Amino acid sequence: MQTSVPLDPEYTSVVGKAIYVFAYYEWAIIYIVEQYKRAFVAEYCRGAPMTSGGVKRALQSVLNDQGTSFVKVSRSELQACVDKFEQLIVKRNALIHAHPITDTDRSQILNYQTMVDKPLPDMKWPVEDVLRVLAEFDAAACEANALLHRLL
Repeated sequence: MQTSVPLDPEYTSVVGKAIYVFAYYEWAIIYIVEQYKRAFVAEYCRGAPMTSGGVKRALQSVLNDQGTSFVKVSRSELQACVDKFEQLIVKRNALIHAHPITDTDRSQILNYQTMVDKPLPDMKWPVEDVLRVLAEFDAAACEANALLHRLL
């Protein structure tokens, strides 16, 4: 599709892949929560809108629940999953809330700016950094899926 908006098709393809892989990863987390808290998928899909932070809080509440069994997945593995998801939410947010700019080399990239007290206050997203975060999302999705399959 042609567009009047200046963009680099290869760059936007990598950004799109990163966003898609994070969505896949988030759904692995949602299905992990579902294994402990039946009807969570329905709550996520049909209930009040839920952010990624809400999904993270749901997974943390599973971990904090005294009734949670840690036979198939250990407490430390589940905590590591929560911690990794929390870290990657910050990076995903910095990517999807970035705005397009023409960089000093005239390339079209994304730039993220927010309050200086945020974990990632200001950053550009050159393609190398998008590829790096895409690889992080991919590895985390594989790790979460491995936990999920042990729970199934």
